[in-house]
Amino acid sequence: MVLTLLTRILVWAAVGLIIWYVLLRFIPRAFLTWFGGAIILTLIVLAFIDPNDETIGTIWKIISLPLTPLGATVGLLTFALVDGFKKVKGRQVAVALAILVVASVPLFARTLVNQAEQAVRVAYETQQGICADVCPADIPTDIPLSRVSLMVVLGENMDVVTPADDFPSRVDRGVEIDPVLVSRLNSSATLYQRLRQNGSNPSVLVTAGPVFGDDEEEAQKEQRLRQVLTAGGVPPEVIVIDDTGMDVRATVREVEDFLEERNLLTDDDVPQRNANRIALVAPAIAMRRTALTFENEGLQVVAWPTNLYGSSETTGDDDTLALLSDLVPSVEALRLTTRYWNEVLTSFYYFLRGWLPGFDVRWNEIVELVPE
Repeated sequence: MVLTLLTRILVWAAVGLIIWYVLLRFIPRAFLTWFGGAIILTLIVLAFIDPNDETIGTIWKIISLPLTPLGATVGLLTFALVDGFKKVKGRQVAVALAILVVASVPLFARTLVNQAEQAVRVAYETQQGICADVCPADIPTDIPLSRVSLMVVLGENMDVVTPADDFPSRVDRGVEIDPVLVSRLNSSATLYQRLRQNGSNPSVLVTAGPVFGDDEEEAQKEQRLRQVLTAGGVPPEVIVIDDTGMDVRATVREVEDFLEERNLLTDDDVPQRNANRIALVAPAIAMRRTALTFENEGLQVVAWPTNLYGSSETTGDDDTLALLSDLVPSVEALRLTTRYWNEVLTSFYYFLRGWLPGFDVRWNEIVELVPE
C-alpha cells in the first residue's frame, strides 16, 4: 500500500513536470499563475469529494502546511528573504518570530488545548445547570449507562506507529502496540467494568486494527489488541477489531452497519432518554468533533475522553518554578499547539462537509459524559 502511494505521488509529480515544461514553451508565464490556482482548486474539490484518498490526503497536507504555526513561520521567512540577504524584510521576520515563539510557549499551548479538551464537559455541565433550574423535578438527569449497547475505542492503526518523540508516522510490520494506544485500551477496560456494574453488556469496537500484512499477520496483530483488553477484564467474545483508525466519518458508518446488523439502532420515535447509547473512547482534544459527528447521525454518545494534555496542576513550593517553565518556549509546546490547530482545521472541514450538527450560539447537540 505504501509503495502504491509513493508510485502514485511520483506519477503525479512526473505528469505535473511534463505539463509544466510544455506550458512554459507555449504559454506566457503570467498565465501560469492562473493555471497553478486552478490546480490547487481542483485538489481542494477532490479532497471534498474523496477525503479518504491517500494521495489527495498527502497532497493536502502539503498545501495546508502554511496554515500551521511552523508552516506559517517558514513561509514568512521565505518571503522575507526573496530579495536576498541584503534586503531582508524585517516586518515579515518579526511576524514569523512572533508566531513561532507564541506557539512554542507551554502556557499558551496548554490554554488552547485545555479549552478544546474541556469543551464537551463545559457544554454538558452548562446544560445540566440550565436543566436544574427549569426542568420538572420528576425528570431524571442521571446518565443511563445501562442503555449503552456499544463501546467504540478510537485509535491510530496499530501498524502505523508514532515513535516516542512524535516523529512523523511510519509503517512498521513488527512493531508492538503504541504505548498511547495501550493506555487508551486500558482506560477502555476500566470503562467496560463500570458499564457492566451499571447493568450494561456492550460490545467493544476498536478502530486501531492493522492495515498492512497478509491475513495471518493481521490476525496476529489483532490478537495483541485483544490481549490488552482481556487483561483488563474484557471478555474476548465481545471484542470487535476494525481498521478505520482515527477516521471518524468512516467509523460512524461502520458503527451504523454494526448496530443495524444486530438490531440495536434506536427508532426515531423513541424518547432520547430511552435511546441506546454508544460509549465513545477517544482523545480528549478530538472528543468534541468525534462525538458531534456521531450525534449528527442520530447516535447518542456518552463520552469518555482520554489523553488529556491541557490539564497541568502543580502544588507546593514548585508552583513558581512550574509557572516560569511554562513561559519558556519548547518543542513539545509547539507540537501541542500544532496538534490543536490541526484539530481546528479538521473540525472546520467536517463542518463544511455537513458532518457536524448545526449551531447558533453553541452546538445544537449536547454530548453526555460518563460520571466521574
